Amino acid sequence: MKTIIQHNSPVSPLELSELMIHSPAAPDLDPTSNLETATGRELLRLALNRKHQTGPIALPQEYARFLCGDDAIGRATKGELFMGKDEILNQSFSVVATDDAQTIIDSYYLDHANMQRLYGFCHLDNSNISLLILEYLPKGTVDGFLRTSHGRLQLHAQRRIQIMLDAARILHKQKAPLDFTSGNIGLNLHLATKVCVPSEIPKDDVSPTVSFGILMMELLTGALQNDEKRQLGDFCERYAKGSEKFIEDDLDPYVRESWTFNILSQLIELALGCIEEDVEKRPSTEKLLDTLTLIESRMNAVTSCYDY
Repeated sequence: MKTIIQHNSPVSPLELSELMIHSPAAPDLDPTSNLETATGRELLRLALNRKHQTGPIALPQEYARFLCGDDAIGRATKGELFMGKDEILNQSFSVVATDDAQTIIDSYYLDHANMQRLYGFCHLDNSNISLLILEYLPKGTVDGFLRTSHGRLQLHAQRRIQIMLDAARILHKQKAPLDFTSGNIGLNLHLATKVCVPSEIPKDDVSPTVSFGILMMELLTGALQNDEKRQLGDFCERYAKGSEKFIEDDLDPYVRESWTFNILSQLIELALGCIEEDVEKRPSTEKLLDTLTLIESRMNAVTSCYDY
C-alpha cells in the first residue's frame, strides 16, 4: 500500500480545531463529538462548499467511524460499499473501501461536473484498506433504470442523449482508462450524469471506447449487455460486421419514435464505430464529443418543434 499524501486544504487540522474551539462561526457543531470527529466534519464541510476541489481531503479515521459505524469499519473489505450520513451537515455519502486509494485519486479521479465527487479519504489503522468518501447518488446507476419499464420511461430520448454526451466529456478528459458501461454511470437526484469513481483499478482488457459504445447500445436498445430478459447477448458479437443483426431492429420501443432518422443514424454509426475491431478505425474521443454535442443541440431543436 502506497503512503497516502494529504492534499492541500485551506487550513491544517490543528489550526481548524483551534478555530472551532474559539470561534462562534460554527454553531451547529455537535459539542458532544470528539475533536477528531469535529475536525473531520469541518474539513468535509469545506469540501462540500467548494465549487472546485484542490484534491480530496485526508479525513481522520474517527470521523469515518462516525459516518459508517464501528461495525462497518471493522468488517471493511476491498470493494465494499457503505452508506454514511452526517445529520449535522444534513448530508449523505457513499463510502467505498479500496486497497489502492492513492492510485485512484491520482490516476482516475477528475474534478468535473459529470464525475461523482470524491470529497475525502482515510486510511484504516492496522489495515491495507482505505475509505473513499464520495458523493451519494440517490438514483443509482443507469443499468438499474434499464432493468424496469418504469425506469426506461424515465430515461426519455433526450435524457439518453444527454447521458451519452456527459459520459463522453469524461471519456475525453480521463487520465487513465475507465469503464463506461451503464453500471458505472450514476445519476443524482435530478438525474444528472455522474461517472462513478472506481473502487478498484479497472482491468487492462477494458477499452474505454468499446465500453462507451456498449453504453450507447444499452441506451439505444433499452437492454443491458448479456441481458437474459431481452436476450440480445454480447453487443460486440451481435452487431459485428457480417452478423446480419441490426441495432435498428432492437431499438427500445419507449424511445424509438422520438429520434429523427438523421439523429438515429448518427448515434448508430458512432456506437458501431466504438466497437470496431480495428482500433485505428474507432472514432476519437474528440469526434465522439463533437458529434454528440451536435446531436444534443439538434435534439433540443426537435423538442422545440423545429424540423431538422
